[in-house]
Amino acid sequence: MIQARGPEPVIAMILVPTDFSPCSREALTYAAALAKRFGAKIVLFHVIETWSYAMTESLQWTDLYANLTTVVEPLLDGLVQELREGGVAAAGAFTQGVSYDEIVKKARDERADLIVIGTHGRRGMGHFLMGSVAERVVRMSPCPVLTVRGA
Repeated sequence: MIQARGPEPVIAMILVPTDFSPCSREALTYAAALAKRFGAKIVLFHVIETWSYAMTESLQWTDLYANLTTVVEPLLDGLVQELREGGVAAAGAFTQGVSYDEIVKKARDERADLIVIGTHGRRGMGHFLMGSVAERVVRMSPCPVLTVRGA
């Protein structure tokens, strides 16, 4: 039998990074169950990668970040609304940057007690080429991280 060394950990704020994939949705399901159990608030967080600037065929620079915010904002709002309708306190936020750096920074800024993040479970060359945001978050996080493997 495992005995506790001190008081039960408090989980009041859960950060849930999302890329709006089915894998992220699975992580959100786990986070919502935990939030209900502990009475915690969820902050749903999306990072628009910094490479979101492009050149069009007319050789003019296009700020994709501005364009992507018009897509990201309603997606986040919809998920936050779903959580609230399910009885979970929730808020949404997004920023631009390098995903794992911004997730760790947001966890510190929000004083997250837990991060729940989906992982695509890539291996081999896919992992080598794409890297793993979840893996880097686990290594750099100021708080515990629950990884949820997507189907």
